[in-house]
Amino acid sequence: MGLLALACACNDDAGREFGAESLGTDNGDSGGETEATSGAGDGDGDGDGDPSGDGDGDGEGGCGDGVVGGEEACDDGVNDGGYGGCLADCSDFGPRCGDGRVNGPEQCDDANSGTSDGCLGDCKIPRSCREILNYDPNASDGVYIVAPKSPELGFTTNCDMTTDGGGWTEITLPHLCNGDLDTQISAIEAASVEGIDAMCRPYTRDGQGEHTYVFDLTFPPGFESFYLSAHVMKANAAGGDSSDITPAGFVQTDWNLGYGQAGDVSFGSADDAGPVVSYAALLVDPVSCQSCETALPLDPAGPYLVGSATTLFRVGWGESGSQSEGWYPWWSGSVYLR
Repeated sequence: MGLLALACACNDDAGREFGAESLGTDNGDSGGETEATSGAGDGDGDGDGDPSGDGDGDGEGGCGDGVVGGEEACDDGVNDGGYGGCLADCSDFGPRCGDGRVNGPEQCDDANSGTSDGCLGDCKIPRSCREILNYDPNASDGVYIVAPKSPELGFTTNCDMTTDGGGWTEITLPHLCNGDLDTQISAIEAASVEGIDAMCRPYTRDGQGEHTYVFDLTFPPGFESFYLSAHVMKANAAGGDSSDITPAGFVQTDWNLGYGQAGDVSFGSADDAGPVVSYAALLVDPVSCQSCETALPLDPAGPYLVGSATTLFRVGWGESGSQSEGWYPWWSGSVYLR
């Protein structure tokens, strides 16, 4: 075309000799000026005025021009059948999110845009309710499938999409010992009896001494705040002894010390030096009993911010004195993480 343009600029006849007329470059004016000399062409030489045409004069593109036309289902200009692309003949899409087959970078593909079935419309498996809400800001409260630990270990849980902007993942007792999440009970100062019962509840009881324990829950997506819903603890003393919490006497502020004049049960982040909130901090009246159940006076209690984003939610507790006493620090209820 550079040679053609040069020829046309020098001599109209020379332009025709080089086929300018047959290529549709002569605009038919009396001076014999061609599109090549005027610079007013349509870009593809078909004379239809469409610079994105295919050069055949009909104004319609072809497979490979990057424009979907005619009977084409798609046309990305490459058409190599790659992920997210188009087949070579433009007859159909290549592998893509939404085709019902897991391929490319996809974690899942159920060919729908739903958010509650464990596979988002972008073919990712949500790890938390917050990720679901980030994908769909209009998601409502309800039961969803999330997979905090790994894509293969999804489970159903309640998502609170309303409180304080939403995105809260509910953690209940069954999640603590069935493999959904990882947990660990650790003695700072050991009791003679410790364990996790068949209902996934951690517990302790000392032998007429003192003890301090922490129970850590790993939440891989991470969280910055939490709240407690319908949370209940239970005393775990033996014989005629009693477990005690005295709000005016001791409130736990350090994970390494769960007792003073009495015990306490507390909650927060394992990455912080101590808890954010505890039963002793919220109770008005003391607790002193052998096996009574005590609910937090606030429901829900929180939300509470932890010191910084973390993956470790912690429950801490302890007891002191000469009696045989202890606690089920998480007897029933839920923790919501976000």
